[in-house]
Amino acid sequence: MAEDRMTQLKMIKKIAEETKIAQKYVKEVLAATIALVRSELLAGCQVKITNLGTFKPATRAARTYNPPLTDKPVKKPATTTVKFKVTADLKRACNEQ
Repeated sequence: MAEDRMTQLKMIKKIAEETKIAQKYVKEVLAATIALVRSELLAGCQVKITNLGTFKPATRAARTYNPPLTDKPVKKPATTTVKFKVTADLKRACNEQ
């Protein structure tokens, strides 16, 4: 059984192995890819990676809640997060294992 966790370093080594490209260059390309995805999300754009999924910025509305210990209403401001939707093919492949 494969290990449960793929770290960035392991990913770089595996890509370098499979593509016969030096780890130094794989690391640079991966860093540039991550930076591009990040900048697009911060600009409010969604990022679709074929055969993987779509990263999409999403806004959570402001709300008021009552913590049980204080019993005083607390206002939570609106926040922005990132949602990820996996492709149907990848979802199907995960469920076939």
